Amino acid sequence: MIRIIIVSALVMSSRAMQQPKLVYPRLLEERSADGRMVMHLHDQLTLNLRKASVAARNFRVLEHEDGHEVTHFFDGRDLDRNLHEDEKQFATVHVTRRNDGIEVEGVVGPHHRIEPMRTMERSEDGLVPHMIHEIEKKEMVDIEKAIPEKGAWTVNERANVGQYVPPEVTVEIFMVSDWWHHKHFNTTVELIYYLCVHINSVNIRYADTKEPRVKFLLTGVEKDQFSTYKKGTGMEMESSSSLEEFRKYADSRRYDYGYPDMVFLMTGLDVYSDEKGGTKSMNTLGIGFVGGLCTQFFVALGEDSAGRFNGMHTLTHEAGHVLGASHDQSSPKSWIPGDPGSLSCPWKDGYIMSYVDGGTRHHQFSPCSLRQIQNLLILRGTVCWQVSKTNNGHTQPGKFPGMEVAPNEFCKSVFPKEKNVTADMYSDRMAQCMVKCQYPVVRRQCYSYNYCTTYTSIRYTYEHALDYMHCTADKVCVRGVCGASAIRRPERPVTSRTTTTTTTTTRTRKTTLTDDEATQCRCDCSSTKPVTQTRYPARPTPTRWRSSWRGIRLGGRQ
Repeated sequence: MIRIIIVSALVMSSRAMQQPKLVYPRLLEERSADGRMVMHLHDQLTLNLRKASVAARNFRVLEHEDGHEVTHFFDGRDLDRNLHEDEKQFATVHVTRRNDGIEVEGVVGPHHRIEPMRTMERSEDGLVPHMIHEIEKKEMVDIEKAIPEKGAWTVNERANVGQYVPPEVTVEIFMVSDWWHHKHFNTTVELIYYLCVHINSVNIRYADTKEPRVKFLLTGVEKDQFSTYKKGTGMEMESSSSLEEFRKYADSRRYDYGYPDMVFLMTGLDVYSDEKGGTKSMNTLGIGFVGGLCTQFFVALGEDSAGRFNGMHTLTHEAGHVLGASHDQSSPKSWIPGDPGSLSCPWKDGYIMSYVDGGTRHHQFSPCSLRQIQNLLILRGTVCWQVSKTNNGHTQPGKFPGMEVAPNEFCKSVFPKEKNVTADMYSDRMAQCMVKCQYPVVRRQCYSYNYCTTYTSIRYTYEHALDYMHCTADKVCVRGVCGASAIRRPERPVTSRTTTTTTTTTRTRKTTLTDDEATQCRCDCSSTKPVTQTRYPARPTPTRWRSSWRGIRLGGRQ
């Protein structure tokens, strides 16, 4: 039985939008005493910028190219290279230095965004013109959704009472951008930069969390083309039913997403909620499961007008729900053990988990929300706190899935004309006895603004496993079913006879990799053939790709 969905609404007063302001950013100080970059925008706004970082080391992008499903891997350090913040003014911007000036793009405060105007003439001093726009503030209805009883039991399984709580916890968040959202961006990198600004802005607003402090890590994005989870007609999406379908969709793609703690759908559709009498509330901006972090209910969704940053507050608010914060002035949630509730924090105070605009408080969490977030994070424990090895870049050189000889040789028969063919034995589909066979293809692509990317695409397909091929550490496949116990070789009997032991010493050559090589898959490239080799007929050409993007050179002088 699903608990009652709590819907709270408040219509915010509308007012005329401010006219855009033309500015010419310039650096007053390249690096101040505390390492910050001082940037003058206009007489009332000067930013003191420091470096920021939000992208995972192994940042993944899922999309479709020419009808093919593709996964690219970017180096997060390249994506973060130009990201800066002024946490006191709630500013997050990408600052790109070029031979003939600087370009600034992002948010320069809680209510304004900035973008370069490349087609306009420069100032007499040669400065690049920029426009500062007010961020649109939409009328809002938000939905906090309860977790079913069965899911609540799953949530409680992870409780780790009494263990050491680290001072900071990284929450891995994966974003899904639907077609109506990502079509606005000319390139994938533009979309990534846009999302990085969002996540860093969220981090600034979570700075008051403590014991542990919360820091979001953006692990990747999917550029979804089909929105199979969408419920509603035309350009409209019904919030509650779509969230449930999106939950199923995201839960089925955990492996592809790198096992994140939370998944957020950023949509360009008009979200609505059904009301009594068959009417629609078109002011709904978002919905999320309260306390769903690190469970199968780890999702939320929200509207965003691509390029305008008006979904930033919705993302912050819905992430708060997933991390256990309910609306201010609410009773404790029964499905979250130890939830302190928020009855002592009045709705009218106007913090993040209220719709009332409390001025500066509207970009801060109430004391009640901070206690609720702290309670849920401690409840989740180390299983939730640890950063996935697929995202932090800490891998052991030469140790990759599918390096066992038999699966690799099997996959070489699938792609008999390709080099460096391997089997990914960590794929989720091995549990269904489906072997993921893959091989790399080096590619290069150049964009405008003087930068190119060199990357490696991994083309792959799934094939039925052979009988007695390992599907888990201690089980094998038999007739397409993973479950039979692995056959173990008997121990050699111990005798009292004197035996001659022959010791074989293998000389290992240490290879020093370049930075680019160190991040690439090390495939089984051995030309040594086994004594006995089973041959299989060639398979049809597959249509799926995975790729690893490296060597991003951002435009202009670094």
